[in-house]
Amino acid sequence: MNTRFAVATHILAYLAHAEGQPVSSEVLASSAGTHPVVVRRLVSTLREAGLVQSQRGAGGGTLLARPATDISLLDVFQAMQETEPDLFQISSTNPNSHCDLGRVMQETLEGLFGPAIAAMRAALAAVSVAHVTQELAQRLPKGCPGNTG
Repeated sequence: MNTRFAVATHILAYLAHAEGQPVSSEVLASSAGTHPVVVRRLVSTLREAGLVQSQRGAGGGTLLARPATDISLLDVFQAMQETEPDLFQISSTNPNSHCDLGRVMQETLEGLFGPAIAAMRAALAAVSVAHVTQELAQRLPKGCPGNTG
């Protein structure tokens, strides 16, 4: 199962929570429960999408490239989908054109999945990384060092 979107969202939420302080890939990996190499690859993709920037040198790390309120989950989703642009891989199928069912399957699935994909994109566009951090803050126990509220 692909976890790129979830881990990328985790990374961005952590960076938003860090409030402008650079965060190392090791710290991000520890928080996300993954390997720093995975984080570095995702950060590279997020940087190419213009969502994060990197600061080199002592005290360096990754920062948000723009305010968390200006980064939607759709932005994150689209950045993670660059290598797999078709969520349901409909266009990657090759049904048998000599079969009655196969001949109409792709068009049928596109008609059925299209509204679901549009609804998902609209839902993701409505949620910012800032909103994710607000939701996280509500779930953190009071007095927890990670809770700013």
